[in-house]
Amino acid sequence: MGAHVGRDVKVEFALKDEATVPQDADYKILGMMRAKSINTSWDTVDTTADKSPNFTKTSLVTFKNVEFSGDGVSYDDEVHNQEALEAHVVSPPQDTGKQPKVWLRVTYPSGKKYTGPFIVSAWSNDSPYANEATWSISAQSNGDVVLTLPPVGP
Repeated sequence: MGAHVGRDVKVEFALKDEATVPQDADYKILGMMRAKSINTSWDTVDTTADKSPNFTKTSLVTFKNVEFSGDGVSYDDEVHNQEALEAHVVSPPQDTGKQPKVWLRVTYPSGKKYTGPFIVSAWSNDSPYANEATWSISAQSNGDVVLTLPPVGP
C-alpha cells in the first residue's frame, strides 16, 4: 500500500471493561482527530552476572506497556462520538466498575490493526479565546493489546 497520511488512520472505541471482548458493532469511530499515536514499550530486568559473556550486560523483558494518545478539534455532533467517550472517562459507569476502561481499535490503511483494552488516564479540553477548541486523550494498556497484520497476498 505504501506511504499514508495520519488522517487515514481510524481510531475506534468500545465502552467495555478488559474482560468483555467487544463485537464489531460495539465500536464507535472517534471522529475529528488530528494526531494519533500508539507506542509499545517493554520493562526490562538486568540479568547480568559474574559469568555474563564478555562482560556484556544481559536483560529479559517483564511486562509490555502500550500507550495511546491523540487529539482533535472539539465537535458536539453525535456522529463524532467525542462527548460519549468524554462522559465515560469523566464519570465512568458501573459497567466498567466505575473505571475509565475502554477497548481501542486503531486501523491503518494497509489493514494493520492494534486492538485491546485500555484505561484512560487523561482527557483534556482546551478552549482558547480566539482559536479552535480542542481535546486530547491519553490511555495505557489494561490487558493484552494485539497487533494484527493484513494477510500477505501473492
